[in-house]
Amino acid sequence: MSMPAPRTMLLALALPLAACGSSTTPATQTTDAATAADTAAPTDTGSTTATDTGTPLDTGTVTPADAGGPTDAGPVDEFGNPPVVVPSCDALAAGTVNGFTVDSIDRQFILTLPRGATAPSGHWPVVFNWHGLGDTAANMNGLLAGAVNNASMPFILVTPESTHLLPTTSPIGIEWDNIRTRQDSRDARFFDAVLQCLDSRWGVDRDRVYTVGFSAGAIMSDLLGVLRGSQIAAVVSFSGGYFSDPMNPPTLGPLSTYPQWPALAPSARYSQLVVYGGTADMFSLAIAAAHFNQFAANDIPYLNTARHDVVACGHGGGHTIPTGVQATQIVEFLAAHPRTVTTSPWASALPADYPSYCSFHAQAM
Repeated sequence: MSMPAPRTMLLALALPLAACGSSTTPATQTTDAATAADTAAPTDTGSTTATDTGTPLDTGTVTPADAGGPTDAGPVDEFGNPPVVVPSCDALAAGTVNGFTVDSIDRQFILTLPRGATAPSGHWPVVFNWHGLGDTAANMNGLLAGAVNNASMPFILVTPESTHLLPTTSPIGIEWDNIRTRQDSRDARFFDAVLQCLDSRWGVDRDRVYTVGFSAGAIMSDLLGVLRGSQIAAVVSFSGGYFSDPMNPPTLGPLSTYPQWPALAPSARYSQLVVYGGTADMFSLAIAAAHFNQFAANDIPYLNTARHDVVACGHGGGHTIPTGVQATQIVEFLAAHPRTVTTSPWASALPADYPSYCSFHAQAM
């Protein structure tokens, strides 16, 4: 399922984008907000409880796999100074976090903790979960919140609320700082700050830091692979695209010079799950359209050439998160691909619960 992006937001997008090219009649707008099927609520032991309550997946006694081990902290921002966070990391608690100020910008996110996360000497996987245009953290959180206590890899879930960037804002963006970007991107710095705080509070397994997103949030996830790829173990993108891939910007026609990304660094070696919805998986931008099936067709060989293994799932259902690739399949992929994996264990065969429209694409050797 999907929900329509607000009309005011679509107009705000269309007008400045149209000014970048020749005049034409705006195309019909597709929807862009993700509503995940089979959603469930988090179970946590913190002082607050996130919304969207329901039945959690795979509940039971959970112990982090490497509990008690050292945290491989290392530099949080390998491209500059650590982000300035106000208030202190000690203020973090499960539920909706408000007033988390990073570099003087107030941020909001939903923090979902697995059972036992607040115990001392933790070593926890972390998953960032980015929403699409016109969506909210509360809605996107339902995709993975019920899976934080899964038996194979319990994890801390961070679902950010965007700062609602548009082509008319500074910096420009589509919800996120994801169009004309740099190493100190607003949302990359937010990623740094949250990861730093989680590590100081409860301990982070630096070999299991992951990012997941839908549409504009998937583009943000892909961008994190470019900006913070040496820190990320795996990326999951539902209808995303790399604007560092030289094949993608020309597909935007008059807007081909609009995205500006740095190159994908050779140090980034994460695996990626690329999910796209066929020819109907597109988003109109007044004088051009983003065709996510074309982005996927371009990005699979682009990532393979850069030595990233890819699982590609072309579900043919349009611009949405398909019922065949949900929390169970996402967590299964993430758990199988820590940062220490150099060749995917799925090279010979995908798990039996993956849909037949999914296939493995090996990195170039």
